[in-house]
Amino acid sequence: MTRNLFIPMAVILAIILLLPLRTTAQPGEWDAQAVSKAIEKAKAYLWTQWSNGHWPERYKPNEPNYGGVTALCTYALLAAGESHQSPRMKKTLKWLAELNPLGTYTRGLRANVWAMLGRNSPYRKKLAEDVEWLVRSVGKHGGYNYSPYRKVLRPIRNINELPGGRYDNSNSQLAVLGVWAGARNGVEVPGWYWKLVEKHWIEDQHPDGGWSYQKSGSSYGSMSAAGLATMFICFDAIYYRQFISCKAKTDYMPIVRGLQWMDKNFDPASNPGRGNSWYYYYLYGVERVGLASGYKYFGKKDWYKLGATNLLQKQGAAGGWGSIVDTSFALLFLARGQHPVLFNKLQYPGTWNCRPRDLANLTRWITQRFEKPVNWQIIHMGVPVPEWHDAPILYISGATKPKFTDEDIEDLRQFVLQGGVIFSESACSRVSFNMAMQRVYARMFPRYELKRLSRDHPIYTIHFKIRRRRLMGISNGIRLLAIHSPMDLSRAWQLNRYATQADVFHLAANVYFFVTDKGSLRKRGVSLWPVARTFTPVETVKVGRVKYSGNYDPEPLAWKRFSILMGNKYRVKVEVSSPMELKDLKASDWPIAAMTGTSSFTFTEDERQALRKYLTDGGLLLIDAAGGSKSFSKSAAEEIGKLFSSDVRYRLIPIDHKIYDNSSFGIDKPAGKKPLPWVSYRRATRVLASHRPRLKGLWYKGKLVVIFSKDDLTAGLLGYPCWGVSGYSPNSAFALVRNIVLYASGKELN
Repeated sequence: MTRNLFIPMAVILAIILLLPLRTTAQPGEWDAQAVSKAIEKAKAYLWTQWSNGHWPERYKPNEPNYGGVTALCTYALLAAGESHQSPRMKKTLKWLAELNPLGTYTRGLRANVWAMLGRNSPYRKKLAEDVEWLVRSVGKHGGYNYSPYRKVLRPIRNINELPGGRYDNSNSQLAVLGVWAGARNGVEVPGWYWKLVEKHWIEDQHPDGGWSYQKSGSSYGSMSAAGLATMFICFDAIYYRQFISCKAKTDYMPIVRGLQWMDKNFDPASNPGRGNSWYYYYLYGVERVGLASGYKYFGKKDWYKLGATNLLQKQGAAGGWGSIVDTSFALLFLARGQHPVLFNKLQYPGTWNCRPRDLANLTRWITQRFEKPVNWQIIHMGVPVPEWHDAPILYISGATKPKFTDEDIEDLRQFVLQGGVIFSESACSRVSFNMAMQRVYARMFPRYELKRLSRDHPIYTIHFKIRRRRLMGISNGIRLLAIHSPMDLSRAWQLNRYATQADVFHLAANVYFFVTDKGSLRKRGVSLWPVARTFTPVETVKVGRVKYSGNYDPEPLAWKRFSILMGNKYRVKVEVSSPMELKDLKASDWPIAAMTGTSSFTFTEDERQALRKYLTDGGLLLIDAAGGSKSFSKSAAEEIGKLFSSDVRYRLIPIDHKIYDNSSFGIDKPAGKKPLPWVSYRRATRVLASHRPRLKGLWYKGKLVVIFSKDDLTAGLLGYPCWGVSGYSPNSAFALVRNIVLYASGKELN
């Protein structure tokens, strides 16, 4: 797909009219666990090549690139999660710190190592020294050679005095990356430096939008990725303040043209224009562009999934990809690309990108503040909805009325019903956008109202105490389906005003913690919504869902997700009804019925009689308080109590009951995991000392006819984390309901 990042509205509309957006080519089924294993194997392989504080160097101590291999391996291992406190890593950092690097590659890579250690690192002075060295080493053309152009790196008083000479864009990329690593960690970099670097890369960009090793020659993959990533760095450093107004011109043609080159030429299996040469270095550049730009796709290709899939096929038995240099670049691609995605920014026909670097700055701040790397990315309306679930939050920013079609609104609705959350924000506090989003939400969720969140809502206190409490939200009684800010937030993020407008950053962090239950995030590529596989059923079970005069269906797709997982895991076909009236519920058709809710309710006399008949005819009713609702739990206990005589009462289901015995249904104990009855609860319920389930049962004439859970199962079946939900963890909710359904249906998995 042709990029429209920073492109004026007329061009956006023209592109959208010309391109088919409803299909996106994807790789085969994604295996995130295999990627994690590949990362661990690569880390282990690199350590086997390590000795006495460093890795084998390609050059001698008096040569410019000496120390570069060790700096690269260290950078890759830290990016892959290796602790800087481990004995081997401490020894390596000491070795690097004692080094006096003579060359650009080593200084640039070492600066990235120091930046990985955080602002309280004892090597912070070393970071500042490397950044200063790199700034003083730049040539008057804005490029870099293997070593400085001057023997004595004195302060630069006049940039016209800078020497010239040979340069190449590989050295130049690593040098700028090192300076940028320091700038992101508080090292001051002079403004003239960024303008000089920008000038160099603009002048070296070819007419087709790509770059090469030097200005002469044809564009190819690794250098085009290097140039594009560097242009994003320059854009952030020079132009980020230009987006105060929502009317500012936002096109930046070096990036637009570079992205167009990537869209046209991206290849996950080879370095475009160079084949297998510098392939792993190329993938490292692709990862940098992908994370810097936020784009999930180049053209119609998911750069991370396709690149990672190809790397897994090429990985050697020992865990490496040829040399330790190639292994380090491959590891950087896998590890940095796999970092969780917190926000998807929605690209749509309208002013979706008034503040092009809002999420780049916000996620960078979150990463540094909480020492947990998070990413962001851009998706468009043409992407299938399950692909949106890389991130738990879909961010919609705008300054004018968004032009959503009926199909678009249905896609947005499906994303939320599948467990996602929409976070919308009115750039420049525009009334037109606010009014339009209110209408959009009313169409998406006619049963629920968008209204001002109460001042005591936990989203204002979950981590930071927020003073300005102006958010609006839509709730289904369990969670917030959508969060809307009628006030401008993106301006502060775009301008990186985390000090003077800290509340705006703190509010975003609170949204993050609320939606993810204080930071529970999936790795990139792991979708909340499962892909249904084709299978030949070994069993078929039927579940009827109960409808009554209350909030009987807060999560309409919870049982749909359960049925997909049962098919994928066990080849069991689960037929789930639409919510039905109790008078239509027959035990012969639906051996188990499910009832949930979020608020108090009362059955009519006819409903009581119909439910009693269903239970006495042999049916089993599973009741859970969605979200852990106490009012629903109280009503359910009272209403079920009215069906039978006073001697029929709830009691805790004994721990040796069949529903807790996996072997009763042909389910083996998972390797390394505890079988039922040992379950886990969500954060809000973890006051419990025991990990035993708390299901209660009601027996009639010796038969279990009702299973009641005051702890949530419904939200657990949908699988999302969310602050304040009291109940079983998603894995435990699935396991409990699986066994209950099989028990009621009399099925065993052979």
